[in-house]
Amino acid sequence: MSQPNLINKPEVSNTAEENYLTDILREIQATPKEYWPNLLQIMRVFRESVTFKTELLNHNQQERDAQQQQLLNEQHQALKQLTKEWIEEGELQEQTETWEYLRQEIDENPF
Repeated sequence: MSQPNLINKPEVSNTAEENYLTDILREIQATPKEYWPNLLQIMRVFRESVTFKTELLNHNQQERDAQQQQLLNEQHQALKQLTKEWIEEGELQEQTETWEYLRQEIDENPF
């Protein structure tokens, strides 16, 4: 049984995307027509799985970003509290030296 020619020949492709499209069309053309519904289903399942993975990766990245922001907020609050306690109870010279050390460490290693 002959199949219709889905690809215009001669084919001259300039990009990799065009080459992939041409190869995909050739594979479809080489597949017997009675198997096209199965092939279509396979392609749809593949596309859905790739789309789902991309969405899942984006969701996971958003969760990591939120967790990192939460951690930074907690660290900021702890630093504020520590600074407040130092001001209320400590020796000014010692506090100044400690603050300078901490500020230098934070500037050099922000994460």
